[in-house]
Amino acid sequence: MRKLKWIGVLLCLAMLIAAFAGCGSNKTAQVTEEDPNTVPEDTYEINWYTMGAAMGDVAEVEAAINDYIKDKINATVKITRMESGQYQQQLNTMMATGEYFDCCFVSNWCLDYASNARNGGFLALDEYIDKYMPETKALMEEDIWDNVRVEGKIYGIPAYKEFAEQRGWAYRTDIAEKYNIDMSQYKTVESLEPVLKMIKENEPDFAYPIDWGSDRTPKELCEYNDLATGLALFNKKYEGKVAKLLDDPDYINAARTARKFYNEGLIKPDIATSSDFNQRLKDGKTFAYLEFLKPGKAKEVCQKFNFELDQAPITEITQLASAGQGSMIGISRSSKNPVRVARFLELVNTDKYLNNLINFGIEGKHYTKIGEDMIKVTPNAGYTLSGETWMTGNVFLNYLVEGEDANKLKDLKEFNKDAVKPWHYGFVFDATPVEQEIAACKNVNEEYGKQFIMGAVDPDAVIDDYKAKLAAAGIDKVQEEAQRQLDEFMASKNK
Repeated sequence: MRKLKWIGVLLCLAMLIAAFAGCGSNKTAQVTEEDPNTVPEDTYEINWYTMGAAMGDVAEVEAAINDYIKDKINATVKITRMESGQYQQQLNTMMATGEYFDCCFVSNWCLDYASNARNGGFLALDEYIDKYMPETKALMEEDIWDNVRVEGKIYGIPAYKEFAEQRGWAYRTDIAEKYNIDMSQYKTVESLEPVLKMIKENEPDFAYPIDWGSDRTPKELCEYNDLATGLALFNKKYEGKVAKLLDDPDYINAARTARKFYNEGLIKPDIATSSDFNQRLKDGKTFAYLEFLKPGKAKEVCQKFNFELDQAPITEITQLASAGQGSMIGISRSSKNPVRVARFLELVNTDKYLNNLINFGIEGKHYTKIGEDMIKVTPNAGYTLSGETWMTGNVFLNYLVEGEDANKLKDLKEFNKDAVKPWHYGFVFDATPVEQEIAACKNVNEEYGKQFIMGAVDPDAVIDDYKAKLAAAGIDKVQEEAQRQLDEFMASKNK
């Protein structure tokens, strides 16, 4: 009996130790309330993860940020930058395990915003926005906030930037001028073929006069919104219907055009496996490519190039169906002080000095002012987010970089104002009921999709197998569920 008593005592002690250890893993209780009009006494470090190449002077810029915000919100910032693949893998792991961090870049194409919101990776922010970010909230129309809602809640702060897009050409200005090429006359990829052949013949350094990554192929002129693997909502046809991409004639013709250009040597022979489209572009071996345009886009892209780019639109300006979800900052559910993080993001979106410090670094070292709101980035600067400012908040506070149009920010606002909303604007698909089928379809797409649309295979030779495997993976079930949700959305919209 005495032995059993001691065993009981030891078990109780073990449970107490485990309980205290568990408490120790959450070093502080989550702070969910502060007076937004006072500076807190305690300093809080904000761990901010974002996507991009590492930079040598991050610590120096952090120090300058910390000095500036100390008397405003008594916080410090630790910025961690990682390249795309590593970033997504590590952040997804951190959210799945509940590992601590405060905030991060997220979008509908990076970190799967809606899925991580539903799975508890991000904190619902509605109350935080109302109390601690009122000026940020007022920057954007209510429909932008509505379009980042997941099951009625906001889990990410949209970057205030262009909320529309327009497809068109980005092209080398020097070559267009040399051969008197008016790119505004070419409204299809096929129509540009004679120009590309001429350039390939006359410019031996241009081994591939047109180039694309997996997202800049001829299919970009089909004007649709991806819904799930193999399914889409087209902007100008199939109204009220969820369509299969492989059933759309224009999508198939885009794949055939890509294959034709491949066979004629107008694109890289290893296009499907060749990585880093942006580096190839910088190397100056191509004349033109399809781009997601906005005012000043070409000038923004070529800031670090040894040549100039210009742009020519093809499609009309369209407000994105998922406007706002293209670039956001989410606050982690594991944050120990989401209030201070929200107060910091309010400053990022409303304080011009802080905004530009984060984006361009320290004046005199990382850039030089050449006008009231125009700067020249220091060559080989150890810090700059030039060309990446759309990831960090309110772009309308940004300095312009030398070479950019002085009217760029004004034109961006007009761009938003002129955008046409597609018939399916505002629809957000909840993939939860068909997650297994979508995962299976993604596996099929890994086998066929990239090669199919980039020109690396003959689309007519593989399309039947591609369709059959998608069918076996359950694409019809996904389509039925998406159609059911779309019907409900359209019915509520038309009330």
